[in-house]
Amino acid sequence: MLTRYRHRRGMYALAEERRSFPVRRVLSWIAALIVLYFLLRLLLRLFGFGGAIERLPAVVTVEDRGVVNVTLEGEQSKHAEDGMKLFAGETLSTGASGHASLSFAEGSVARLDANSTLVIEKSDRTKDGFDLALRMERGAAWLNIAASSGSTTHTVSTPLLGFILPPDTETIVAPGALYVFHAQGAGVTVTAKSRDDILIGEGQQLVLPAGVSVKSMGKDLYIYRSPLETTQLTTSFLTDSRTLLLNKASTTDVAPSGTGSDILTVISPVNGEMISDGTVSVEGTIGDRVAAVKINGYAADTDTEKGTFTGELSIPEGADSLALRIQAIDANGDVLQEVQRTVKRGTKPTPTSSIPAPIITSPAKTGETFRTSEVEVVLRGTSSTDTAAILVNDYRLQLFTPSKGTWSYLASTALGNMKPGTNVFDVVAEDANGGKSAPARITIEWGEGTAGVIAGSSSSSSSKAPTLTELPKNDPLTPGMLKLAGVAADPAFVATGTGFLLEGTTSAETASVWVNDYQLQLYKPGKTFWNYIADPAMKNLKEGKNTFVIVARQADGKILDRLEYTVEYRK
Repeated sequence: MLTRYRHRRGMYALAEERRSFPVRRVLSWIAALIVLYFLLRLLLRLFGFGGAIERLPAVVTVEDRGVVNVTLEGEQSKHAEDGMKLFAGETLSTGASGHASLSFAEGSVARLDANSTLVIEKSDRTKDGFDLALRMERGAAWLNIAASSGSTTHTVSTPLLGFILPPDTETIVAPGALYVFHAQGAGVTVTAKSRDDILIGEGQQLVLPAGVSVKSMGKDLYIYRSPLETTQLTTSFLTDSRTLLLNKASTTDVAPSGTGSDILTVISPVNGEMISDGTVSVEGTIGDRVAAVKINGYAADTDTEKGTFTGELSIPEGADSLALRIQAIDANGDVLQEVQRTVKRGTKPTPTSSIPAPIITSPAKTGETFRTSEVEVVLRGTSSTDTAAILVNDYRLQLFTPSKGTWSYLASTALGNMKPGTNVFDVVAEDANGGKSAPARITIEWGEGTAGVIAGSSSSSSSKAPTLTELPKNDPLTPGMLKLAGVAADPAFVATGTGFLLEGTTSAETASVWVNDYQLQLYKPGKTFWNYIADPAMKNLKEGKNTFVIVARQADGKILDRLEYTVEYRK
């Protein structure tokens, strides 16, 4: 037996070496994997996959006339094809007679006018809603923003302004203009660099003067806001845009509900119906999921137990048609379904009638002119016993009761039926057979000046505004105080097109500002900023040299300063 010697370690021998765990190497691998994960996630999001943001395309519709081009991924412009898809960063352009539209994933539509360019900056579905951002580089676009729920953002930028559009908005946008035909809540928010945001509500417009720049724009954007002009409601671009949308929506007027009953059915009017009296009646049925119905943003009379709704709207004065948006709303305020119709104004012989005209009693009498600076005025009067209805400028009064023999009508700047300057109201009585009386007329002058009856009555001269001959003709008390601003401050400025905005500054002591012996009606005493519209259509701007004499007066009428400005106008 072999003897095996065991190796023994002394008590002072070194301990056996142990291999350590590679902590640093493992941590390096973990860090690398984390970085790789985020890089891959970012890459996927850039291409529209695997994240909270999903980039969605817009679909192009090319109309059968004119030139329409697209710019894809920074390439050179090429001819657009119907049905092609555009993503963020890509552009749609139209030529001299071309029109085209973009349909976005959440239901919004943008239709380009001729000679227009629109860039898609964002078209993203987010975790909570949709994010749409467009850039209007030239021309004009009709926008029909979907009545969506959730967190949605719709913005349009131009070289001069920015617009934030709420859901369920219909508007026309241009680099220097905004026309709001329908909008939820307070309306469209308008932004501009170094200026306070303003709101342009339904039935209002914002139009910058020709030739204005970011630098020459006034600080107060509200000076460019005004009621929507009637002519804007009858342009071929608007009516064609609405017609195309209605034709597209006609196949989806009725959608099934989860219970098997219809959500919304519009019985009348039919699409394209001819309306002869200027007032359209809307009626239909609703399903059990519907809590309310809105017609162009106004609440209809809804009977949820019977499943019916009714409402009435008037075609705006001077307009040939009216687009209707009938929406079914659930208990949470979400739009379940929308049906769109268009009606046209027709004519029929008016039955003859011997019914007497209404009598206007307030705020002035029939035939008189009344001046006010209040934002609301109530017209009141009486009518004969055989009067069945009262119409004011073709609007049928909804609350008129024939047996009472009295009527009232609200004229308001907020409603858009009273605007700065002259407002004419014709009040007509209608009998049971539809025969109409001769009109009773009252004129409201809305603006600064002494309130009261100013024409058509035997009122004393004390109620009238002072005449120019009664004002002092002293030498300026503070010469050099009046200053020009905006385009007028540029010595090289030449007026063209529809005219320009003459504007400037004055002192807080100013009580009134006059331009060529005309007192500015919207100037308020103490304001340090004034403006005046020079427009050939207003007969205050002619071809060639034009001289404007601006005079600032204090409360007693004395002249604070006088300034002459000469500008050339070319058609």
